Amino acid sequence: MLNSPRVSKTRRPDRRPLASCVAAVVALAVIAFSPRTPAASAQTIGGSPTFVISQIYTHGGEPGAAFRNDYVELFNRGNQPVDIKDWALHLALNTSPYPTTWYIRLTLGSYVVQPGRYVLVKLGGGPNGAPLPGHDFNANFPLLPFPPELTHSGTVGLLDANGNFRGCPTLGTQGVVDYVGYGPGSTCFEGLDGAAAEPSATQAAVRDAGGCSDNNSSKLDFRLGTAAPRNSSTPAAPCNIPDPPSFFDFDAPEFHAAESDGRAEILVTRTGDLTAPATVDYSVTGGTASDRGDYTSFSGRLRFATGEARKTFEILLTDDATQEPGETVEMLLWKPAGGGAVTGLRDRAALVIHDDDFGPAASNPIDSSEFFVRQHYHDFLNREPDPAGLQFWTGGIESCGADAGCREVKRIDTSAAFFLSIEFQRTGFLVHRLYRASLPEKDYRVRSLPRYLEFVRDTREVGRGVVVGRAGWEWQLQQNIDLFLQDFMARPEFVLAYPPQLDSVQYVDKLNAQAGGVLTPTERTSLAGSLALGGETRATVLRKKVAENAEFSRRETNRAFVLMQYFGYLRRAPNDPPDADFAGLDFWLTKLDSFGGDYRRAEMVKAFLSSAEYRARFGQ
Repeated sequence: MLNSPRVSKTRRPDRRPLASCVAAVVALAVIAFSPRTPAASAQTIGGSPTFVISQIYTHGGEPGAAFRNDYVELFNRGNQPVDIKDWALHLALNTSPYPTTWYIRLTLGSYVVQPGRYVLVKLGGGPNGAPLPGHDFNANFPLLPFPPELTHSGTVGLLDANGNFRGCPTLGTQGVVDYVGYGPGSTCFEGLDGAAAEPSATQAAVRDAGGCSDNNSSKLDFRLGTAAPRNSSTPAAPCNIPDPPSFFDFDAPEFHAAESDGRAEILVTRTGDLTAPATVDYSVTGGTASDRGDYTSFSGRLRFATGEARKTFEILLTDDATQEPGETVEMLLWKPAGGGAVTGLRDRAALVIHDDDFGPAASNPIDSSEFFVRQHYHDFLNREPDPAGLQFWTGGIESCGADAGCREVKRIDTSAAFFLSIEFQRTGFLVHRLYRASLPEKDYRVRSLPRYLEFVRDTREVGRGVVVGRAGWEWQLQQNIDLFLQDFMARPEFVLAYPPQLDSVQYVDKLNAQAGGVLTPTERTSLAGSLALGGETRATVLRKKVAENAEFSRRETNRAFVLMQYFGYLRRAPNDPPDADFAGLDFWLTKLDSFGGDYRRAEMVKAFLSSAEYRARFGQ
């Protein structure tokens, strides 16, 4: 997250005016010696580095300063030794009129830092204050006319041997081990909370808990405290951080695909102790690509079995007709669970989608039958088409030849068929009914409907690997539903509505009321009794007896059909811009109901397919 940049006030005027003009990166070699012990790679906890920046002091040598020199203190908060051979500091400083960047190489040889030990890096300063109590690295290099000094705001980055960055760094990529934004003018900092406070003449920005705290947030992890630099002679202060048994990482920092590929396969790895199963969630966090015209919105969960080290997920791509440069999809791994697993340093990655349009398109690609059918597989079933299905539906439209009226009817019927298909009815429609049958209306849960991104995520999970007609599809679907229900019923929103202390009668009655009283008195009594005796579970009552109840399904069919016009065709919620409320959904639901669900006579599917908003997803 970036704050609006502000120019820091220049200090130490005898040095700063000229130093501020040094806009190029300056390399400085500082040689240090240490007893040689076997090197060990830095470990990570929850995606955070265990070798961190622990203190920053910026007023060295000024009138009233506690110390003559600025300094940066480093700390090994992990439980393994770390060799910082060829590591470096990157100082991005806010100076006027130009920013200053220093690249300070700390060592040219092995330098091993044991757990709980500190490292003190001495920077430039002035005549006032006490000398530092011994430093481990000296960047106040006498041959430089203007040794590196810290401004009152900026960014301090800690880099490994291959590290380098421009602009705002991303932790775990570009060799960035840790970085801290400090001061009111800082534009780059870890986390979403802002920069650490600006140090004073007597205070430094100090990492909490003696250096042990790491919330991936410059503001939350640092406070102002008395400047008290620690070095390699300071007694060890171990953090007792357990060594996590395994890490989830993207296989590469960047993946590439052409938009004509139809899909991109993203590989996630698990390393370390794989003796227990574990899961990790993935999602899109941003990027320059559009989830309407460039790829299909996605998020989900990867489930690693015991011993499993590699899994993939797909991003479905749209081969639109818009000429554009390569666009990015930013991806995130988060919420690891099971087996002590955590996310590693490469918990973020980018997919670059390369354009294949070299001139203005003669027509909108959605008018192509094959493109039209393929996109429906993406938008409704969350998968690439199987060859037989693609051929069948495309052939049905093409059988009309040049008859425009016939082609329009076939396109409408083909489109509606995806909603009415067994595959969607048992995946997307099931997700819709589970929400409607169980979750009360709230400010954030309008009409008890699933929100767009929730629906996309959950439908993808229920339908993962399912192709109706393929061998084993029903078994796969059942496994998916069972896992999804475990997750759905453990969510705080569901637990709040149906706390564990509800008895069987209360649970059944509450579900029945939420679903509009679809159970008969006899069904209600029988179901509560069976639940109490173990013949049913809470999950089977929710799914099979309420959400899949024939009367409840009948009531929800038209509502879900209309909702999917927005989720599927327009890739948004009914009250998202350009709409501001549910008036559009209500209009089409009333019209569809008035025609007894006949989408042809209601002209609903036709209206969405011909809408400018739908066609604009793929071209003009």
